Amino acid sequence: MDETEVLIVGAGPTGLVLALWLVRQGIKVRIVDRSDGPGTSSRAMAVQARTLELYRQLDLADEIVEGGLRNPAINMWVKGERRARLSFRDAGRDMTPYPFVLIYPQDRHERVLVRRLEEAGVRVERDTELLGFEQGDYGVDARLRGPAGESTCRAAWLAGCDGAHSAVRHQLGSGFEGGTYQHTFYVADVEVAGPSADGEIHLSLEDGDFALLLAYDLRGGGRARARVRGRAPARDREPGREDRARQLVLDLSRAPPRGRPLPHRPRAAAGRRGARAQPGRRAGHEHGDRRRHQRGVEVRARAARARAGHPDRQL
Repeated sequence: MDETEVLIVGAGPTGLVLALWLVRQGIKVRIVDRSDGPGTSSRAMAVQARTLELYRQLDLADEIVEGGLRNPAINMWVKGERRARLSFRDAGRDMTPYPFVLIYPQDRHERVLVRRLEEAGVRVERDTELLGFEQGDYGVDARLRGPAGESTCRAAWLAGCDGAHSAVRHQLGSGFEGGTYQHTFYVADVEVAGPSADGEIHLSLEDGDFALLLAYDLRGGGRARARVRGRAPARDREPGREDRARQLVLDLSRAPPRGRPLPHRPRAAAGRRGARAQPGRRAGHEHGDRRRHQRGVEVRARAARARAGHPDRQL
């Protein structure tokens, strides 16, 4: 039986940042993920100032800022005409060392975190899924299935960072409070041309629908999100509704090479005080980059205190 201090299930940004913080505290970690590699689409885009302040403690902030794009302004379009431009340049200048809106696609973000974790001596175990676990005073016995077959890992703590469909959360029976918006959204990574290819944020409004374009580089790359009218769930593939979303995206961009309808879920998982297994509060791509890193820091701090001999109730 393999043993570790903290077993992390899920190698998205939440799990990767948690692993980096724990390693920095001298805590032995193991991190597994059922996918065969990091993400390949932009997903969550914005990196908030508070996240960069936390990254500075990991010597990560400079690399993330250098790799991302500072968006200087948002432009408002109504029926094809630019109506307003709001500058971000002075926002928060006296409040943070990072007074700007930084756009950095999640797939690139994950690759930086994976590389930094490998440099710290921890490798993400890919194609490995959690089958189940048992808790006791000793910790957690987790059953895993990977390329070499099934195995058991004993850990003092199990951290569920495995997203909206978390296996850890499901086995714990933890709630996933919130709901799913009933509007249909369309998301695409796009090539941008024309007036909107300027590295800024663009919001287009038309007859109750909207399209939002977030540039992530100065070569014309961006991510577009469109919402169309109606209250049908995302699984409804009514052609007219999806075509309308595509057209809103095309109004701001050149041909979108890949895109899909999807739901938006404002939800958060409930943890259990004193339990050896804990779910992450949120799936990062469902809420952007604002809270997932801070949640990882909270868990890291509590795990370090518990390891130092403080009562388990702190977790």
